[in-house]
Amino acid sequence: MAITKIHAIQATVNKAVDYICNPAKTDENILISSFGCSPETAAFDFKFALSKTNQADPNKAFHLIQAFMPGEVSYKEAHQIGIELADKLLEGKYSYIVATHIDKGHVHNHIIFCAVNFVDYHKYNSNKRSYYGI
Repeated sequence: MAITKIHAIQATVNKAVDYICNPAKTDENILISSFGCSPETAAFDFKFALSKTNQADPNKAFHLIQAFMPGEVSYKEAHQIGIELADKLLEGKYSYIVATHIDKGHVHNHIIFCAVNFVDYHKYNSNKRSYYGI
């Protein structure tokens, strides 16, 4: 069973995206997928969506980490599970990037998603209840 944790990104979306999309960690970028943005333009896409909201919350994005036990899943299975989690959690309303890292003794996914959805520009509410859904 995967272990998850989530934290807000308030300052440097581009650095967070650069970290999760590191070719040395993602099998030369094979294990990267995105929805509603691309890894190269995510910081700009997120900034545009954030400019459309009236909410003053400082969060620009969220970084969700999903870690698996060694040998629990293959790289491709982990990546597919990460995409399915992002799709189910974000319901096609938030831009996201899923990157599966294979550089440690365990496979883990990094999911960075915009704090504002692109449908009605409401912010994601990260709390105990939303985390329980993860």
